[in-house]
Amino acid sequence: MLRPCTCVMVSQRNGTKKRDNIEKQKVRTKIWVDYDMLHKVFNKVDRAHIGTVGQERAAAEWITRCGGAVRVQDVEEWFYNYNNLGTGPLGKFVIEEIDASWADVQAEGFDHLDGLKAVRTLKFSRCTYLQDACLERLAPLSHSLHSLEISHCGQLVTDRGILALQDLKLLQRLHLVDLPGVKDPEVTLQTLQSALPSCFITAELGDAGAEQTAQMASQSHGTDATL
Repeated sequence: MLRPCTCVMVSQRNGTKKRDNIEKQKVRTKIWVDYDMLHKVFNKVDRAHIGTVGQERAAAEWITRCGGAVRVQDVEEWFYNYNNLGTGPLGKFVIEEIDASWADVQAEGFDHLDGLKAVRTLKFSRCTYLQDACLERLAPLSHSLHSLEISHCGQLVTDRGILALQDLKLLQRLHLVDLPGVKDPEVTLQTLQSALPSCFITAELGDAGAEQTAQMASQSHGTDATL
């Protein structure tokens, strides 16, 4: 006589557990959506704000809010928190280095790079949202950028994005690692090296990473790998 009752209780418990799991999944989905909306807000370009604080300061705020860091001229320390960027004359705040490791930078935010005067080094590592459209918007840095790293950024960076780096004519060092979206690395790297003969290119893409590194290095005649 107890067996049917026990089955009903188990069934009820299973039903309750299933409902709880559904509610938990709804919460997880909402949190993910909220974070996605937050990232979009951080990547939005506010022209009025740029007019107030200047292009350099606005770009620094964008990078740090997205989880990266910047270093400015005449300051040795890196800024990781936009609240610590400080204030001062607009012309005195000039970005020299950007480290966007783990940063949630998106294509919309790359308009912040327009007008930056002296960015020499730039690093993108483990950037979930980095894609070809982002790399195609690096041209405004072509007058100053000397060193660039793109590593572990997922499937959204393809051969097209890497080839867009041909516009960076002053580039002296390029480091590419673990970009599975690049499907024809040999041809892509050879084309890029031909366009940037003075750039020391190292690449670890696919199974032939070590071979590509040696090949690209040997083609960079007389180029110092360190800046």
